[in-house]
Order: sequence, then C-alpha cells, then structure tokens
Amino acid sequence: MTFKPDSFLASLRLSVRFLCPVGCGYSGLRNLRVPGLILAAFLVVTLGYSEDTEPSWANSVTTGKGPGKFPPPPNVHLTYRFGWSGITAAEADVRLVNKEGVTKTTVSGGTTGFARTLFKCDIDHECVSQHESLLPVHIVQDEKYAGQTVHTTIEFNSKSVTSLREVTPSKDLPKPRTLEFYPVYSLETALLWLRSQPLTDGEREVMAVYANNAAYLGTIKVVGRERIHIGQTDRNAIKVEFNFKTIDQHLQLKTYKRFKSGRGWLSDDENRLPLRIEADIFIGYVFAEIETSDVGM
Repeated sequence: MTFKPDSFLASLRLSVRFLCPVGCGYSGLRNLRVPGLILAAFLVVTLGYSEDTEPSWANSVTTGKGPGKFPPPPNVHLTYRFGWSGITAAEADVRLVNKEGVTKTTVSGGTTGFARTLFKCDIDHECVSQHESLLPVHIVQDEKYAGQTVHTTIEFNSKSVTSLREVTPSKDLPKPRTLEFYPVYSLETALLWLRSQPLTDGEREVMAVYANNAAYLGTIKVVGRERIHIGQTDRNAIKVEFNFKTIDQHLQLKTYKRFKSGRGWLSDDENRLPLRIEADIFIGYVFAEIETSDVGM
C-alpha cells in the first residue's frame, strides 16, 4: 500500500474526532371540491402531528427495556492506541470511576509520533452518567489543535439532548443544537448499556447515540465468540458488528457517507472490556486497541 500523507491526515482527523408524497399542480387543486379540501386539510394536520411525535424508526430502538443483568464494570484504568490501517497515530488514557450513584468516565489523549507532526491534536473528555440506568447526564470535551481550540458541552435530560460547540478563534457565534428524543446515549454509556445485555449470538440492539455534536442511530449485532490476538496475547472475545445512520434535527435518518461498517471485540469474561474497535471509512479503516488495563483501581 502506498503511503499518502493527505489521506493519512484526513483519516487522523476522523479517527481522533471520533453510526415521497405526491402533490398536485395548481390546475388540479383549483378543481377540488369542498370534501376534497377537507380531506387534504386533515391529511396535512395528521402528517404534521406525526412529525412532532416519534419518528418511524423509534419502534426499532431496543433500549426501552433498560439495562441488562450483567454486573456493571468496576473502577478501571485503561490505555489505548489509535491508528489508521495498522499505523499507530494516537494514544489515550481512560478512567472509569463509580461513586455515590454516579459513573464518571474521563479520557485524555492525543496524536503521537510522526502523526503529530502532520496533525497536532490533544483531547480531554469527561462524561458523567447515572450508575443504575447507565444514562448520560452531561459531557464536557476540550480539543486543542495547532491553531484552534474547540469546547463542547452536551446536556442530557428525559426529553432531549442539547449540545453547544464553541470554536476559538471563530467569526461565528456558537449556536446550541437540540435533539428532541429520549433515551439518547453517549458513546461510553452506549458501550456500558451494551455490555450489560446478555450478548447471545445473533442478538441485535438498536439505540440512539449522541457523539461530539451530532446524533446517530446505531445498530449492533452480536456475531459470536472467537479468539483475538491483542498485543502479545490471545484473548477470548465477543465479536459485534455495528452500523450507524445520522439523525438530523427533524429526526430523519440520513446515510453517513464517510462510514461504511464497523466491528468490535469485548473481552469474554466478567469485565467485558473493549479490546479492539475497527471502523471502515472512505479511505481505509481506523482502529482503537487496548494496551493496558488496571481493574479495581
């Protein structure tokens, strides 16, 4: 494979910042009788009402059943490496701490080595979630680039999600984005919710996820059990495949063109730690792989 710096740079950005009605013309409308106008008005009101309620895909969401019975994870300290097509490009330090009914997940990391000479990026991320329900409460994320900083806050409640992304320097004032749907998970709480389920072979889960400044509908399928080589050892793992579609401000699904498919492996033990995640994108694949784990810290 030929190394292409431009493609490498684009993929780094993706990996670090890491799911018709028929009308009538005027002439036809002019000939409608009163009953037809009444019927048309009724249809407009009905369709408008349905757009303000749940979208059609809401019936496919499986998170309404709540968390499963698999024990929640203990306090844990993990480190990961990230990259593109086998080339390590970034590292991250992940800590999960449970205290007083709240779970706090913190992530800090950035690009490393040769990748950093092309694309300097450092990220600090914190997510606070409810320990029992696994639902997120709020997220704060800071991204530092060579000539720009980005501060993102996301607030979750029982009706909606609101995010605000503040870029410095910028000529435009930040505008909050709100998604009127519930329940919605963050990336880390989606993983916590998924690992709590039975994860029997063939199991399929569908959930709404909010990441960075956008919403997605994620579909995850349990493929089966297998051995996976991580670092210098082989591990028993649960393999899943996942796909995403974006959810716009009107709760309509859109194809996420940069994302093709993805797969992940959780340790098949009492901890169910994320061992490796791969995502196929338009210029190759990006990955995250565990390097160290300190369980029960």
